[in-house]
Amino acid sequence: MEKRTLISIIFFTLLIFMAGCAMNSPAGHKYIMRGQVLEINNNVVYLCIGSNDGASVGQELTVVKFDKIPVDSQKYVGPIFKREETGKVKILEIVDEHYAKATLLSGEVEPHYTVELKK
Repeated sequence: MEKRTLISIIFFTLLIFMAGCAMNSPAGHKYIMRGQVLEINNNVVYLCIGSNDGASVGQELTVVKFDKIPVDSQKYVGPIFKREETGKVKILEIVDEHYAKATLLSGEVEPHYTVELKK
């Protein structure tokens, strides 16, 4: 039993370590946070999207939120999400390769909503 516990502890420690590394890596930005609204303050919106993603000053982006839809069927396994466009933002400044500052043009934006960069 002790060997099993030790293996479990090592496994979970490695899992946590790898997750932390992913958040600090370019892959963490590209696949986990890309396009996420980080903060909004007086219609200034800070985005996790930058020059490495093809963002540039003057671009208008669609703001999207995703809501989980409850599923009554016992046959379906996993969540279903509804995509809803909630507003538009315009990039004012590229902060660096990962972040940009934008202004709210219309609609609603909240932290953890997503912006879509059309390439």
